[in-house]
Amino acid sequence: MLAPLMPAAPTPDDDAPNPTGPDDALPFNPRMHQGGKLAFRSRIQDGDDEPGDRLVLGGRNPPPLRELAPTGFTDVEIEIGSGKGAFVLASTEARPDTFLLGIEAAQGYAAMAATRLYASGRKNGLLLVDNGKLFLQDRVDDGELAAVHVYFPDPWPKRRHAGRRFFTDDVVPVLARAIRDEGYLYFASDNAAYAGQVARVMGAAVDFERDEDEEVRVRAAGPGHAFSPTNFERKYIEEGRVIRRWAFRRLPR
Repeated sequence: MLAPLMPAAPTPDDDAPNPTGPDDALPFNPRMHQGGKLAFRSRIQDGDDEPGDRLVLGGRNPPPLRELAPTGFTDVEIEIGSGKGAFVLASTEARPDTFLLGIEAAQGYAAMAATRLYASGRKNGLLLVDNGKLFLQDRVDDGELAAVHVYFPDPWPKRRHAGRRFFTDDVVPVLARAIRDEGYLYFASDNAAYAGQVARVMGAAVDFERDEDEEVRVRAAGPGHAFSPTNFERKYIEEGRVIRRWAFRRLPR
């Protein structure tokens, strides 16, 4: 059983995050700071969060996926940047045979999402505080994932911050290793410039190809299958923004 609100797999010099303070007040963690500060997503926990066993604080040495995902599920998937957990909640309800790990760098948001998941009573989902790209790189076994979901990632629009984006050239081999044959990367964004970068990076990837039939299928399947819902999506639809939703299939090895 995973201990709630405790840093997973601690080491002697591991600094346990402070579960009651804002993200910027947490001790330095090299895994979490590779993507820059997350002040724009900070949230001070108000004491009402009750995540139970649905929240794991990764710390400096997070557990591998095989220790987080219970056995017996048909598929195991990851959402990078779960925010307040709208997709995690919908997905765990719509697909009880799938286990979804939501990875969120902002501890306050992860705690909020985990509290909602814990209240639902569902055991086919979990929230982890960690660096999503690093987790895929060093905590996921080859071909362990049926899908990776990345919705409305921060575009880091300033040129000097471009390296902090999730979709840089070096992410392709990370995704190709972690996603199984015929598995999927699902992506959505309202940012045209960043979407263009994703189209370039994934379009040039020899291990993936865009699958428009899959895009139609999952949208018709309803909330929780892919793309929808997220809080950003709801906001941007109300604002009339164009949202690009793409599915990239992992080609057989």
